[in-house]
Amino acid sequence: MKRKAIILIPMIILWGYIVPLKGAFFDQAEYKTRRAKLMKAIPDGVALIVGADGPKQNSNFIYFTGIEVPRSILIINGIKKESVLFLPVVKSVDRIKEETGIERIAPVSGLSRHLYHIQSLTNIIYTPFNRDDALYQTLGSLDPDNRPSRELNLMNQIRKGFPNFVFKDLTRAIGELRVIKSPAEIKVMRESARISCLAHIEVLRSAKPGMYEWELAALFEYTIKRLGGQGFGYEPIVPSDPKWYDSHYSENSRKIKSGEMVMPDVGGEYQYYVVDISATFPINGKFTPEQKRLNRIICAVEEAMRQVFRPGIKRTEMKAEVQKILSKKDIDMEKEGVYRIRGDHWIGLDVHDLGPPRDVILRPGMVLACDPAIKIRDKAGNVIAGVKIENTVLITKDGCENLTHLVPRTVEEIEKEMAEKGILDLIKETREKNP
Repeated sequence: MKRKAIILIPMIILWGYIVPLKGAFFDQAEYKTRRAKLMKAIPDGVALIVGADGPKQNSNFIYFTGIEVPRSILIINGIKKESVLFLPVVKSVDRIKEETGIERIAPVSGLSRHLYHIQSLTNIIYTPFNRDDALYQTLGSLDPDNRPSRELNLMNQIRKGFPNFVFKDLTRAIGELRVIKSPAEIKVMRESARISCLAHIEVLRSAKPGMYEWELAALFEYTIKRLGGQGFGYEPIVPSDPKWYDSHYSENSRKIKSGEMVMPDVGGEYQYYVVDISATFPINGKFTPEQKRLNRIICAVEEAMRQVFRPGIKRTEMKAEVQKILSKKDIDMEKEGVYRIRGDHWIGLDVHDLGPPRDVILRPGMVLACDPAIKIRDKAGNVIAGVKIENTVLITKDGCENLTHLVPRTVEEIEKEMAEKGILDLIKETREKNP
């Protein structure tokens, strides 16, 4: 009986929560509220939101419509207080109106005619500017790989056909909306977090010396998708010694030796919402005394940060309060090489989500990264050791909620989980029994 119980644990994790991804993500009222708020921000013009051209919709378009149809275009009229959705092929109009609350559905071919009529109301079109387009305009078009975005191409076509229109950047206004998560969004993000946490647990259970980084990345992806997620929320980063501290490492190609540390930075995506999770663990499942010391410090720092996260504080003000808490535990962050004590970025439909500047006062509904790290350097300045953990945190009315709390963090929690059997162990056992 004991053996069967051990085998069932990872099986339940992987096969017990399958959620199909189809249909509307939220009810009509959610999308209508978002568009109505944007209308208030553009009382003198219209907003132009361009959909993606591939199978995965872009975050702004999905935020205001919930529509995944590629090559769609949305006009939100701040003057007439109505929206028009342009589709490549118009079908299921009644269903789309019922799910989104959008008043008018039309073919993309009708966009020019619609813009012609808008000229009598306003000459202002608001649209989120693509940051890559600024680089494109700076460099010019001599580089064959330096191409303008679809958004900029459409803007240029509109300028040519309707020279009186003036384009204004909508990025800041959309960011102000997206940074505050509604109760419906928070519910989805909790599920995205649960799926991602279980994927981290499965990787801890299956990780063994001699595995390649890409094997762990593949196990992350399999588990996330098997539990109902869409896949990775961002490019998976699974570095091991000596690349563990490189936050931009994406090769995932090393063979991991016994005694080396692994620092996966991997989060899943569920109904387009992402969480950001980082962990640090020894591939052989046993911490050295120095690794235990660093783990104790980083866990204390991360816990202190969550004690400080609350409405009314600025991210730039956090460090002093965190150090005050840690001083009671005889931890000096500067001496220990601790950095990133501020809540590094917003999280939502994108892992680095749209939102206001870092000096903004935190408010309930904001979701951000809690991701302290430590780098130990030798006399020459080379990084020789360190640790990082990252959680996705929701600001509540009286503090914060750790959405990714299921991930094991302490030495005891990690070593206990790594002693359990993972799905790769079960597959190996099955093959040995049935050669």
